[in-house]
Order: sequence, then structure tokens, then C-alpha cells
Amino acid sequence: MQIYQQIKQQIRAGVLPDNYRLPSKRQLAAQMQISVNTVSAAYSQLVSEGFLSAQPQRGFFVCHLDELIQGNIKEEQQSQPVQPDSILVDFSINDVARDKFPFQVWRKTMNKCFNEYDPNLLTSTPPQGDYKLRQAIAQYLYQARSVNCTAEQVIIGAGNDNLLQMLSYILDSNCVIGMENPVYHKAMHFFQRMGHTVLSFPMDSQGMQVTPLEPYTNIAVYVTPSHQFPLGITMPVSRRIKLLNWTQESKQRYIIEDDYDSEFRYNSRPIPALQSLDQNGRVIYLGTFSKSIAPSLRISYMVLPPSLLNIYLEQYLSFQSAVSRFEQAVLHEFILSGHFETHLNKMRKVYRTRCQELTQALSVFGTDLQISGEGAGLYLVAQLKNGLTEKEMCYRAHHQGVKVYPISPYFNGPVPQEHQSKVLLGFGALNNTQIQHGVALLREAWK
Repeated sequence: MQIYQQIKQQIRAGVLPDNYRLPSKRQLAAQMQISVNTVSAAYSQLVSEGFLSAQPQRGFFVCHLDELIQGNIKEEQQSQPVQPDSILVDFSINDVARDKFPFQVWRKTMNKCFNEYDPNLLTSTPPQGDYKLRQAIAQYLYQARSVNCTAEQVIIGAGNDNLLQMLSYILDSNCVIGMENPVYHKAMHFFQRMGHTVLSFPMDSQGMQVTPLEPYTNIAVYVTPSHQFPLGITMPVSRRIKLLNWTQESKQRYIIEDDYDSEFRYNSRPIPALQSLDQNGRVIYLGTFSKSIAPSLRISYMVLPPSLLNIYLEQYLSFQSAVSRFEQAVLHEFILSGHFETHLNKMRKVYRTRCQELTQALSVFGTDLQISGEGAGLYLVAQLKNGLTEKEMCYRAHHQGVKVYPISPYFNGPVPQEHQSKVLLGFGALNNTQIQHGVALLREAWK
């Protein structure tokens, strides 16, 4: 290593010029009184890295190296991030009740699956995902969401981003993506980066309007019918049927149904998925375990209709699964043993209680605050009627140590009058003490 480092430094410094012939291995070994093997190892490493070239019967010569240019790029000054301790209560819309996670059950499930006698444990995961897990998901979707599918139609992905990437490849490159307005902008930006034309379509109190979709034939519309994000609207069956009928006028019309946090409804049983009404294979169904179990699990699933499944099988099977086989095995066991159903029922009660606690706490505002979306999901939509703008609401809340989430970034274009002065208040990760404290601070901020 000393010989290797010294010669390399001399070459890079220009002390040893281009095409300079080094001593032979035996000569250098004799000069330094060391083994020829030691010199041979140093020369071999320099040759493999391109510092020397070995020419048969001639010896070792220094290779030409261009001068490495030193850049003068100035780092852009970045705004100082908000210090974590400056936020006392975070009404996060993406967090879950981490204090209620079944750590002991999950640990036992992992230990059960970590079996050195399992011949498949260390092998690659099939491209679509573990077949047993796909079977369990298909059965769960039929029982809980009335989704009609087989395990062969289910594809496992590492989060929705991974599934949307697959879907972008499966859909025709000229396929237009239609999005709700307001929109789940993460999906919108992803489709844009993948080269699709993305258009926004207006919504009313029943969800995405169908009439503006009529001129388009090669299009897939991305909807969240069970609990629209961010407005919290539930699409009634009449609009769902109208949307499905619209797809029948062209073979290149599809619906991408993102069943966003559909498991959690507090005033009724979960509403069947739009896919359950589909008799002609026009709905692409997306779901995830990020809300029902934990965001860190990063396991989502997609149900493809037969026409698109054939394209996937022809073009996408060369891609490896992005989800660990071991994690898929743990999740399969968690579902199969009944722990998932037990956990889900427990979390429905937890989130129903927290939703009620937040709604009750916000009643101190009286008629100055209007609440919507409290029947489902892990957040509320709060609209202030005392003249403060959305920007002022967020700024004043932050000044009091409370983080709330504006709704305006989800709109493409100006925010309609009926949606101004609205913010999103998540309650999934907050206990009653935190909720009461947060609302008390908001009262000071917004009075």
C-alpha cells in the first residue's frame, strides 16, 4: 500500500510524467529490499486503476491523465429550517397513531417468519410480489372493499410512487392523465415527470365532473372517490355509475381509483370501492398499508384489469420487485393470523375518538369555524369565517407553536371563493392532551 500510494501521488502531481518507464518489479524489489510479490501487488493495483499500463516485454509505463478541474460552484443559501422544538403541536395529515402500533405482535410475527429452513427466504421476490401475500390481499379487498379480483391481478409495490411508475409504463405514452382539482399533487407531478400530459378537471359536491371529460378518448382519470383528498368528499353511487359509463365510449378510457384511507369511516361502514361496480375492466385500483399499519412499511398494491394485466405480463416481468421478500412474508402472516383485522378494528375506535375529541375542542370557535370531512379519514377541513386569510391562519398558528396545513397548494389555479381560508388539521398522531393544547393555542392565534 505504501508503494502504491507513493507512485499514485507522484503521477497525479506530475512528478512522474506521461509514458515514464518505471523500474521492473525485480529492480524495485532489490532497491527496496522487499519481496517481488509486494511490488507486483502494488503495480497490479495501479494498472487496474489506470495509472499504469503494462506492456509485454517492455515494462510498466505511466498513463496520461487529464488535469482534474476544480469547480467554483457556490452553494445556494438555503432558508433556515424550522427548529423541531419550535413546534409544540403538529396537526400532521400524514402521521398515524405511533403509540398504538402492535410492536409485540409484529416482533413475534417477524420471529416466526425468520426461518432458516425456509428455502425461499433469501431468494429474489417474484416481480408481481409474493403470491401468498397477493392471495391474502385479494381476499381482504373482497371482504372489506367488495373489490373483485384474483391474486394474479394484484401487483405489490414499494409505495404508490413505485406503482405509479409501473402504471406509467403500462399505459400508452400518449395517454392523458386527468386529475381532480384540488388534486393529490404528488401523483400529478409524478405523471408529469414521466412524460404524460396531465389535465385538471373541476369538481362539485359529488366529486369529479364527468361532462368535461367527454372530448377525451385516450385518457385515465385519477380519482379518490371514497374520501377525496383534500376536500374529504365521498362520491355517491350515481356519479360513480356515470363515470363508469363514460369509460365505455372508448377502449382507451380508464379510471385510476386511489382508495385513500378508505378503511376509516366513523358514521357508517366503509363504502364499497368504485371498482366493485366495474363490470368491464376499466378501473385500476390502488391501495396501501401506510395508513392502516404504518407509513414506514412502504407496501402498496395495485389491481389491474385484464386488458392492462396482459400488457404488464408482456413488458414488465423483467423488472424485479422493489419490496423485500421478508417484509412481504411478515405482512402475509400478519394478515393470515387475524392480527391485521384486530389492529384495524382497534384503530377505527382510536381514530373515531380522536376525531370526536378534535371536533368537540374546535366547537369553542362557535360559528367562526366551519368543519367538514369529519366522517372519514385522519384529518378535518377547517374554514375560518372571521376574516383571516389562509396565509394569516398558518402564520399566526406557527407563531403560537402550532403547525397546520394550507389547502391552497392542492389547487391548480386560483382557489375558489368557497374554499378560501381553509386549512387541514390531522389528528392521527395526537392524543387528547395534545389536541386540547393545540386547539387552545389556535384559539389564541385566530381570535
